[in-house]
Amino acid sequence: MTEPAIAAPTLAHVPQAAPPGFVTSRYESSFRIGAARDRVWSWLEDPATFVDGQVFPYRVEFVSPDPATPPGFHVGGLNIHHGPFLHLPGTLTEIREGEYRDLQYFYGSYVLSPRLVRPTRLEFWVEGEPDTTRVTLSLTSFVRRGFAPVWARGQRWFWARFPRFMARALEAPLLD
Repeated sequence: MTEPAIAAPTLAHVPQAAPPGFVTSRYESSFRIGAARDRVWSWLEDPATFVDGQVFPYRVEFVSPDPATPPGFHVGGLNIHHGPFLHLPGTLTEIREGEYRDLQYFYGSYVLSPRLVRPTRLEFWVEGEPDTTRVTLSLTSFVRRGFAPVWARGQRWFWARFPRFMARALEAPLLD
């Protein structure tokens, strides 16, 4: 007897609620890279981009709830980024091929401690011209009110590396 395939979820979003004393923080960054949109999108959609090169003991994993669908970036696909002081399980709720991806984290996800930072959503937008692509990313989190300024500075530092990482991998210049 064959097991039936598990249907991918059709949630438009993962339910979230800010705990008492938390505020919503949204970090957004945008940059241009001298590479065609399809190359940039392919790199963003390749699980190896996020799995390879992780420093031990941190790890990124992808699984598929449907045994017939390989792990990776697809609606309903499950993802977790974990390690010391980091627990970010989530699901991909929307992918518009070549232009947008929405990863929503499950309730209980955290960075540093569940008492400080609870990320809820990581989004990527890709807009391109023939040889230039603009990448915009947004990370939305619930953050303990007094820790919000520290979190904002940390996000600027952490995500400042991402454009250089992409440029190096694609062997393409950053344009701004």
